[in-house]
Amino acid sequence: MTGPGPSSALSRRLLPPVVALLAALPVVSFRPDDLYIYLRMVANVLSGQGWGFNPGEAVNVASSPGWFLVLLGLGAAGAGGTVAAQVVSASCWALAVRAIDCLGELLAGDPRAGLAAALAVAADAWTSRWLYSGMETGLAVAVVTWAAVLRLGSPPGSRGDRASGLLLAIAPLVRPELLVVSVAALVLDLLAGHRRRAFRDGMLLALVGVSWTAFSLATWGNAVPQTMVAKGSLGARNIGALAAAGRVLLVIASTQGIALFLAAATAATRGRRGGGALRDAARWFFLALGLALLAYATRHVRVYTRYVLPLAAPLVALGFAGLAAWSRERGRRGGVVLGLALAATLAANALLAGVRVIPRTRAYARSMATFVVPLAERIDRELPPGAVVATPNIGVLGYVGKRRILDLNGLATPEIVPFKREGRVPDFLAAHPPDLLVEIGPEPARWGGDPAFPLVLEETDRFPFRGMFVAGPEVTWWTVYRVRGVRGPRRAGPGGA
Repeated sequence: MTGPGPSSALSRRLLPPVVALLAALPVVSFRPDDLYIYLRMVANVLSGQGWGFNPGEAVNVASSPGWFLVLLGLGAAGAGGTVAAQVVSASCWALAVRAIDCLGELLAGDPRAGLAAALAVAADAWTSRWLYSGMETGLAVAVVTWAAVLRLGSPPGSRGDRASGLLLAIAPLVRPELLVVSVAALVLDLLAGHRRRAFRDGMLLALVGVSWTAFSLATWGNAVPQTMVAKGSLGARNIGALAAAGRVLLVIASTQGIALFLAAATAATRGRRGGGALRDAARWFFLALGLALLAYATRHVRVYTRYVLPLAAPLVALGFAGLAAWSRERGRRGGVVLGLALAATLAANALLAGVRVIPRTRAYARSMATFVVPLAERIDRELPPGAVVATPNIGVLGYVGKRRILDLNGLATPEIVPFKREGRVPDFLAAHPPDLLVEIGPEPARWGGDPAFPLVLEETDRFPFRGMFVAGPEVTWWTVYRVRGVRGPRRAGPGGA
């Protein structure tokens, strides 16, 4: 009997990326507010208005320097904008899913493991949310997973091994928390006696880090992205330490609980005995996960799904590889168990996506299109060029509205961060009054009543679609206040205050 032909093998390799692209089509219109933060910064750089979100204000608001550079390159080539960002993010996800396939097959020596892991990640409810988002998540998953494939599948000192070291060096530029993956690799190399590779990869990591730090200091006067300063620090308890760490495990378990359990079982059994890539991967991936839990906990960071996917995807490959290795020892019955585990994972993700993730993601996209973008367009038409808009949702209002933004979250306005931590934001606004304040939250008209910072309610209403946020309230309100007698743009039709 002959094996599968070239066309059959090609079809199997293409199946998971195609599944990923098709599964995400229901939310192809999803463009998060953060995407417009990148695009506003890119537009300012290309138009000569400085390296910041607000023209002339050098503040690094890009949480992913690598993705900012990708979008900057697209813009410089004349391919900027939301559609180009979405196409590139989807392409990165296709490469990432292919990498998961390769990693699973490599770890188990069994193509069934690769196919199962790749399909599990392709149909992941969170993958569907972020695939066409225009954000860096797919690139982060691709960089980490291909680094693992090259490192675990190549002899030390080979071309593939050196390429893995380079990917691990640039991974923190794609997502800062991916430094834990690079550090975990260095630690395990030192413990295993691979000092030459540890030195080489350590030097690469240091070279990239020093180069970016020097560029950041020269450009922004700060080596740390403002997102890290505003969202989490050793002195800011935005969320409890256990809650911050627990959210990482919760995000993984919500869509890949079976794979996480299988990966833990693999690490506990085959990670202690035996050898080869499966053992090395178990040690590497779980050490990286442990370091990530520690980092999030100590910095009290509220973790979002796109932060966790680059850590979860290799664990999915490890879990299904461990199950495939186990199933080979049990013949047909083991194959049935592998198939059932995959089927259960796909069913759980389809249920979560259909009941919560897709409906709420679509509600977010429709609400942005029907309110936030039109409001930003009215700001651009009706407010004078020197006007200032205060808001915690800075992306669309800044990119489309083209006015200076006073960021209530502190990303584009670093000066407000100490006031925010002390609960004195009205004091800051009283000293630096904007012309308009736009609030988006679970309650209407929460601002006002402070004599030091008088506001005039301009309009307030519910967003037209319920459940904008996956983990947020069912009903979200938007409220616009006029400040200092400046007449803000009004919405046509009923709903104005």
